[in-house]
Amino acid sequence: MNATELKVQMVRKKKTAEQLYTALGISSSAWFRKVNGENVFTQVEISKLRDELDLDNDLTCAIFFDGYVS
Repeated sequence: MNATELKVQMVRKKKTAEQLYTALGISSSAWFRKVNGENVFTQVEISKLRDELDLDNDLTCAIFFDGYVS
């Protein structure tokens, strides 16, 4: 999980953490645990974030898979 790149995309798209965790249907504490790497985003959550932030395949992989997917 590349939290820095996620935050960059949030700024670019003018989205707040509150808007995103609300869209995902999770609590603020669950959001921050996921962003900080304590928990992982589910496939459904990644798909929703991809839509919310208008991410392409490269950015999606760079943020959520951080080199773990080949």
